[in-house]
Amino acid sequence: MKYLAFALPHLLVVALALWMYVRIRAMKQRQDALVKDLKGRHYWRINLARPAFFGRWMRLMAFEAKGVLIDDGEAFRIRGHWAKTGKAFESLVPKSGLKVEWLGNQSIKTGNIHWARLDTPKGQVLFTADTGWSAGPSREALCDIFRSAFPDYPLDEANTHDFALEKNPRSLGATVLFLGLMLFALLDSFVFSGYELTDAQLFSILRSPLTWLVASVGIATLMALCYRFFAAGRIPSRESMALALMLGAVSAGAALPVLKRVDQMLAGSVSEDHAYRLSGTYRLEPIDTTQGLPPLKFPRMRDYWEQWPDGSEHRIPLMHGPLGLWQLDHAKFDPPIVAFYEKKSSKPGKH
Repeated sequence: MKYLAFALPHLLVVALALWMYVRIRAMKQRQDALVKDLKGRHYWRINLARPAFFGRWMRLMAFEAKGVLIDDGEAFRIRGHWAKTGKAFESLVPKSGLKVEWLGNQSIKTGNIHWARLDTPKGQVLFTADTGWSAGPSREALCDIFRSAFPDYPLDEANTHDFALEKNPRSLGATVLFLGLMLFALLDSFVFSGYELTDAQLFSILRSPLTWLVASVGIATLMALCYRFFAAGRIPSRESMALALMLGAVSAGAALPVLKRVDQMLAGSVSEDHAYRLSGTYRLEPIDTTQGLPPLKFPRMRDYWEQWPDGSEHRIPLMHGPLGLWQLDHAKFDPPIVAFYEKKSSKPGKH
């Protein structure tokens, strides 16, 4: 039962993916059947949806029909099949008085692809270029349809070119913040900081379900707020999502270095010596077990600790701030170890 409970969500995901594949394949086959009769005629493969479709929350696909837009001379003909019922539909749109509007990539709800709206005798319909499984080229492909089918429609510069991150202050600020947080996390952890979080405490933090719960909720909330902020600044939804993901990821990576630095500031960057007893070749256990001191391991310094007998006592400088982190003070801890290895390397026959 335990394995079944673990496997059931995965089986449901696989079943859903298979169902979507079969459904889209059936739609594609119907679209291919429509195209077979169009030899010598000008047409474009499109995906379609009715305006109310994007108001629904329970949707698995970004469109509800596949079809073709056919140039019939004095009119455009739209033919296709609805995904839900498989029912065929057809609409003839006269070119005289034709009303078409570029909508673009408006939000996640529209599938992060570029759409346009066309008025037909049967009501408004939304359409996008059929780019197969890839949503990336939708803007370019929809531009091609507009240039050839609706040459009189004035396409803005923003419609015909990819979004430039450096031209929008919000996306530019997000990019600078991303690079700043990434550099801070790397440099503060490995270059500037003289304090190191003990391995035992790091593993304890990463093993805690509460850590993952808080991190998941925090990152999801941050990404949602970032997405809304970027979308409100007229950044396309795909780029808004990418920026939100970038900031969410770098925030997760920078969280621990930031917490370490905050704890150091709150503690005044003052460490205290704590008594430890050597237990094994490179393991040390705290003598005072009432303070919550973490056990320590120094496998890369095996030679240094081998000179001391098991059970010997050592003073280890640790900083303990209000956030509860135990950080090893390398400024006090390293000098005798460096001196030991320098002396060892200077002996004759040692390299």
